[in-house]
Formats: sequence, structure tokens, C-alpha cells
Amino acid sequence: MSISSAFSIARSGLSTTEGRANLVAGNIANAQTEGYVRREAAQVTTNGQSGTVELRIARQVDERLAGMSRNASAELGRASATSEILGSYLITLGEPGDEVSPAARLAEFQAGLDLLANNPSDPAAQNDLLSRSETLVHSINEAAIGLEASRAQAGDSLVASVAEVNAALSDIAALNERLALAGTDPTGTSGLMDEMNRRLDALGSQMDFQSRWEADGTLTLHTTGGTELVHGETAVPLSANPETGRLMAGGIDITPNSPTARGSDSGRLAGLSGLIANDLPQMKLQLDELARGLVQSFEAADASLGAGQPGLFTDAGGAFDPAQLDGLAGRLALNDSVQPDKGGALWRLRDGAGATFPGEPGDTTQLNAFVDVLETGMAFDAATGLSTNARLGDYAADLVSQQNVLRVGADGQAETARVRLITFEDNRSSIEGVNVDTELQKLLEIEQAYGANSQVLTSLSDMLDTLLASV
Repeated sequence: MSISSAFSIARSGLSTTEGRANLVAGNIANAQTEGYVRREAAQVTTNGQSGTVELRIARQVDERLAGMSRNASAELGRASATSEILGSYLITLGEPGDEVSPAARLAEFQAGLDLLANNPSDPAAQNDLLSRSETLVHSINEAAIGLEASRAQAGDSLVASVAEVNAALSDIAALNERLALAGTDPTGTSGLMDEMNRRLDALGSQMDFQSRWEADGTLTLHTTGGTELVHGETAVPLSANPETGRLMAGGIDITPNSPTARGSDSGRLAGLSGLIANDLPQMKLQLDELARGLVQSFEAADASLGAGQPGLFTDAGGAFDPAQLDGLAGRLALNDSVQPDKGGALWRLRDGAGATFPGEPGDTTQLNAFVDVLETGMAFDAATGLSTNARLGDYAADLVSQQNVLRVGADGQAETARVRLITFEDNRSSIEGVNVDTELQKLLEIEQAYGANSQVLTSLSDMLDTLLASV
């Protein structure tokens, strides 16, 4: 080996050592930087027999593990959306057994009917039943108002999530443009890849997706159903209908769980869309059916009513109209004829809402008919997902129970997804993250390598000086 060759090898060793030192310093400096992926360097021999070395830099990424982490994040996003949207509503509705729930208020109303039937002429019992009736109506009204507020919140959240997704897709397309210009040199692309990593992690909570790195270094993104979201420098904008929950990617339907859609079934977008399209309308129908049961059955049992007259429970003061079922729970009201402060009379609770004059004080015929209403099963719409034939009290209890189960199930799914996410993130951190102690140990190795290469150069310089002196 010639002295010049030895010089070249030693110089390449010093240059490589300098590069390793810069790499380690960068890792340590960015140890707490969000989304930063640890860089590792490998020394490789170049130029065949010459023995010179160079540095090959690589980001330490496990794409499969990153995909699993984003999938868990999407599952958490979907379940958390359900819990978030239904939270305040279910506080208003109450849980099974809560005294504030419509089921409990209906049971109290039934108890008030029994008390009045035992003493039909007692003004105190009549006042008590009126109070219980008002409380029952109020609980159903409040539940309807709370549910409508949740629906509006879900619509607003869906629009906000779509805007966030569109911003992320636009950023990914812009990063693709910069990656294409930067080429394949890791030195120029590592920072851009870290930024891409951050964008994908943020997008993961909103929707599940599939990604593919292309030969030119850019990233192509699809929904799990195959709809293209980003290709090269082009991002496909998403749009949403906050009233129906429908999602579109350009002109393609990506609504979750739709038979013809090509979207993603996980993520916050999927959770919000499902609530708006399916869960919230069914919950509203359940409440409306409860209100219908009260209005229609008490009308049918009231012998004092003429054709088209409203009974004890009314649709905003009017009789039941099958064509006006939608929103009935929010319009449910007591008949003015039984309310003294609205020109009515308490004795109509005993004699019927349409009675024109008081009946016998001890007559319980009409009261018994009302009691029978609550003891007899009635038909309910199968679309409620509840029993199609049940007593009003049992139906109300099932309604409260099922609507709470929806959130309990979502909470359970969220906790499972959260545990999975933490596990995957811990594993990612061990691969992608920076361990400062390990990096400091590398610096000691680099210091020794630097000293050794410097010594080689010093020895070669001494040899040259000796040769020149001897000429």
C-alpha cells in the first residue's frame, strides 16, 4: 500500500467519523422533538481494494408497526367520537334506575295514577298526579332537546374533522412535491420524511388509510376501501353532509358502512358519520315512539273525548297525527284542560281531558282505564331496535338502557384501542426514538476512532518528513 493510499484511507476515516459525530449530535439534540426518527449510520468500504470508507445514513422506521399504531389510533378516534357526542345527552337522559330518566318518571306517574284511583276526589292526590305528569313530559322534552343538541354537535364536529383531514392531505401532497425535488439522498429527505410521519400520525386518528411509497420517493394514500386520497402532488378534497353523515372524496362516496362506498370504517370521521346517519336517528325515533305511546294510548282510553280531541298527553296541544311523528318527543305537552293555571281543572285528571263537567267524586272508571293503559302491551316500530310489543314502562326502561349501552360499548372499545395504541407507540419509540445514554456511548467510540485515524495521519506525516530529509 502506498503512502498516498494510506493518506486517502485515513482521511476518509476522519471524514466518516466526523459524519458519525454530527449524526449522533443531531439525534441527541432532537431527542425530545415530536415525530423525529432516530438516524443510524453504517460505514461501508468503497472503491474496491482502496479501503476508503463512507457513511450510509438511514432513518430507523418500522412501517408495519407504524401502520398498526395508526390503525389503533383510528379505532380510538371512532369510539371516542361516540362517547364525546353522547356524553352530555346521556347525562340528561339518565341511566337505568336514575330518578331523572323518562323510565323512572313514567313509573312515578303510574304510581300517582294508582294513588289517585284509591282516592279520586282528593285534591292533594290530583295535584300530585299533575306534578308527576308535568315531570314526565319535561323529562322527555329535555331528552329530545339534548339529543338534538348532540346531533348538531356531531354535524359541526364532522365538518371540522373533514377540514382537518383536507389540511393534512394537502400538506402530504406538498411534502410529496418537496420529496420529489430532493431526490433519494437521505441527507436531504430525512427531515421531510419526519414531517410526513407527523402528518400521517395526525391523520390516523381521523381515518384509517393505506399508504405506499413510490419509486420517486413520494407517498400515495388510499382509504381502506381503495379510494385514492393523495397521489404525487395531488390531494383529493373530502366533503361532508352534516345532516346525513355522507362523506365524499371528490365524486366518490366514502361513507362508512355504506354498501357501495369505498371509504374507511375506522377513525373519527367514521364514528361521526355513523352517529349522524344511523345511531342518532334511531335514538330520536325511540324517543318519538315513547311520546307517541303516551299520546295515542291515553287518547284511546279517554271516554270523554270527541273525534279529533287531544287526550291527557298532546302533540303541542293537538291530537295525535301519524304524519307528524318526527320530533313528537320535543313537542309532547300536557293538555291545558287539566292545568288550573291555563284555565283547566284538576278533576279532569279523574274524569277525562274532554269532560265538560265534574263527574261523581268517587268514580274511578276513567282512572282505571288510564291505569290499564300502562298495564297493557302496545305495538312499537321495529325500526327502533327495541321490542315491537311492550308495556310503556318496559319500553321506556329498554330505551334508557340501550342508549346507555351504546356509550358503554364505545367506552370499552376506546379503552381497548387505547391500550393497543400505547403498546404500539412504546414499541415504535424503542425503534424510532432516541436513547440519549446509547448515543453518548457512541460518542466515546467515535472519539476513539477519531484519535486512531488522527494517529495514522500523524505517523504518515512523520514518514514523509523522514523520507524528504533523507533525500
